[in-house]
Amino acid sequence: MKLLLFVTKPYSFSILEPVQDAAEQSGFPVRWFMTSSIKTISPAMKFLSSIDDVTKYEPDAVIVPGNVVPHFWPGLKVQIFHGLGEEKRGHYRITGFFDLYCTPGPHMTNNFQALSEKHGHFLVKETGWPKLDTLNTSNQIQRKIFFGLQKDNPIILYAPTFSPRYSSAPALLSAITRLCNVKPFHWFIKFHPLMNINTISKYKSIQKDNIKIIDDPDLIPAMEASDILITDTSSVAYEYLIFDRPIITYNALTRKDKGINLTNPDDLENAIEVSLASPKKFTSNRLLYLNQLHPYRDGKSSERIIKTIQAVLDSKEHLYLKSKPKNWIRKFRIRRNFR
Repeated sequence: MKLLLFVTKPYSFSILEPVQDAAEQSGFPVRWFMTSSIKTISPAMKFLSSIDDVTKYEPDAVIVPGNVVPHFWPGLKVQIFHGLGEEKRGHYRITGFFDLYCTPGPHMTNNFQALSEKHGHFLVKETGWPKLDTLNTSNQIQRKIFFGLQKDNPIILYAPTFSPRYSSAPALLSAITRLCNVKPFHWFIKFHPLMNINTISKYKSIQKDNIKIIDDPDLIPAMEASDILITDTSSVAYEYLIFDRPIITYNALTRKDKGINLTNPDDLENAIEVSLASPKKFTSNRLLYLNQLHPYRDGKSSERIIKTIQAVLDSKEHLYLKSKPKNWIRKFRIRRNFR
């Protein structure tokens, strides 16, 4: 079984690398294809540089954490998702490009299964999400040392989403600026790659010794080191559930009681103090939502994805699906972008 991993965003690498490891451990060859906007290249990855290369390689499956995939490529098209958040508009929009959805947990499985029964042109299998295979919930001390932070001052990870409609970054700028000056906290700030550049510049202008801007697309080391997460509607909130550490959100859309949800930026300082004083206050809620979204803690989601793809190909059940919608206009645009 030959696999192709398709990357359109820098943060996709941390999602797909565990899949590569699981595939290679099973003896399956793996190649990567990335769009021209991606700059990250690892010597451990074997890249295909053209559509002709993809055609010659003839993958049995193309694994995708993004929303689109060239329909004319050979192989089973497999969606594995770019995050655990599913409340934003469009998450359950069926594009007609995928044959198999590998879902992270029962909540998403149930919703996609209902859509599968409605449309009939894709399969749904629950596997877990590969990015979380690499998380080490007991690695906090080592990670703090990795970042050069050997003091006991709390580490606050701030990771807002990029969408102007949902992002907390403009609203919390003033409060975070003040707290950086008056409280003995370490701050890790991670911007989404699509974040407004002017907003990013404003945060970078307040940099002090206790502020670190995380440039690495892989957020896992910062998550492992931190004591509190502050975010909004970003799906990082759901990745962070596995640590059972405090989460503070600003204008969250759903599951607001996974931590303290703010509607007023002036309440941020008190929310941090309360979270530090009672870090387990929302433990039962966090466990409830984790079991809904991603109940797997065994680090084997990537292995399940590989086995699931192999089982589908062996059974040929994908060959009995209904025909996909034509989508002529969207297919034309994709073909034009990948010619």
